[in-house]
Amino acid sequence: MILLIGFILSIPILYYTTFQNTIELKNTYKKLLKEKDDTDNITSRTLSFRQEDKYIDSILAKENIFANNSFQQILLKKINGYKESTSLEIIEFKNPIEVLDNNIKSQLYPITIKGDFNALLQFLNYFEEEGLGEIKSYSFKKKRNYSRRNEYLVLELLLKKVISN
Repeated sequence: MILLIGFILSIPILYYTTFQNTIELKNTYKKLLKEKDDTDNITSRTLSFRQEDKYIDSILAKENIFANNSFQQILLKKINGYKESTSLEIIEFKNPIEVLDNNIKSQLYPITIKGDFNALLQFLNYFEEEGLGEIKSYSFKKKRNYSRRNEYLVLELLLKKVISN
């Protein structure tokens, strides 16, 4: 009987001295394993993000899209999108000219488009509505194709985009 009472009393003493520490160590071990898995996942995710970043950069480089000419490409895409629905034809799309006007740095985009008068007027209206920049000047010129013996109308347009003050 004394042996049974001694055994029952020794269980809480054993729990507080050894089992509690073992259970706490097991829980910390589980937490550390979880943290290790999380850090492994983070490193693998960063590696996959770096690979994805390199892949996207290679696609952008292949398409010749860079931060400094992105507006020019957006502008060209808008013009191409509009010209597909009409009978317009882009004759020239030159590189932008940097201008300092009243201490305001801006770029001028010279664009030359061929088409009939109404389509060119609609294009000017579309361009103003899009708000991509300010139409600084435009002029209509009648050109002659001597090899085909016909005449056509050309719109020479200067689009101004403000870069900074």
